[in-house]
Amino acid sequence: MYMESEFVERCKARGLDEAAIAKSVTVIKALEDALSGSGSTLQEATLAGVEARIADLVKNDLCDEALLMAMARYFSVIGNDKIAIRVLAYLLPIGVLPAMAGRLRLIEGDDIADKVLDGMVFPPSGAPPGEYAASTKIFVEALVNGLGEERTEKILTWNVHGIPVSAFMPEREKLQVLGSIDAWLKDYHTRQVAELARHASDGTLWYEQKITDAVVEFVKANQEIQGGVRIGDTIYVTKIPYDPDAFLKETDPLEKRRLACHCPLAASTIVEGGAGVSAHWCACSAGYVKFMFDVAFGEETKAKCVSSVLKGDALCRFAVRIPDSFLI
Repeated sequence: MYMESEFVERCKARGLDEAAIAKSVTVIKALEDALSGSGSTLQEATLAGVEARIADLVKNDLCDEALLMAMARYFSVIGNDKIAIRVLAYLLPIGVLPAMAGRLRLIEGDDIADKVLDGMVFPPSGAPPGEYAASTKIFVEALVNGLGEERTEKILTWNVHGIPVSAFMPEREKLQVLGSIDAWLKDYHTRQVAELARHASDGTLWYEQKITDAVVEFVKANQEIQGGVRIGDTIYVTKIPYDPDAFLKETDPLEKRRLACHCPLAASTIVEGGAGVSAHWCACSAGYVKFMFDVAFGEETKAKCVSSVLKGDALCRFAVRIPDSFLI
């Protein structure tokens, strides 16, 4: 297997135990066998060939998050960022709609949930990201029609990806040490810019994103991006584009909006004339954005999406209200 030792080292660096590493290697060797059947190799793999393999695994109910992560990690190791980024996109929507359905049931009860979800079917794990759009559109419309806008946003605004509190505890400690929200926000942004600069320098992916010097300068120039700016009792956060380098190079406004959107469950519906996934869905992103502030402040914050590429804005922007206890 090409670059097996490097792949194993990367797995170790990501904290995988021996069993998980062995499973990851098995995934890649099985992919290698599948590619060889069509006259290809891991080094020569095409995106179409890898996606065909994923589709076959989904068809046989053999695809899961660990398998997809192994593929994404492997292609990152061998320097095929195009495939690595695409496979990472397969991971992002997994479990989101079922989790939202579960939250609906928890908050609104079985009777209402059954009515909202009646006849709804979600794509299987490993389905191409674009296949989630139709289900997402139907789900959001059913929520709004059944619950109204306010209750819908309550359902959607939460930590759907299950990020642990521990991930942001250092920010709570940093806020306490600095003793100022403004100083903390500036410090956080400075640290984020430095991290992006490291990725631009060594060429490694930042999550599923390629970072260039132009991206670093773009973020550095706006503290709201990968940071936040306080205005009165509210912190405003602007989302970094999903594909920031391509976003900066693109001139077509519609395509720029697609490149800005992080949500694989909705991005493909950004088309001329609209009628895609409702911008109400962006409450989900508001839930993601606010979670760091929930942890940093030690209490629940309120957040809403104030600009959204789904409704025609150039970038997504969020408003997070600072808890009263921090405004004294």
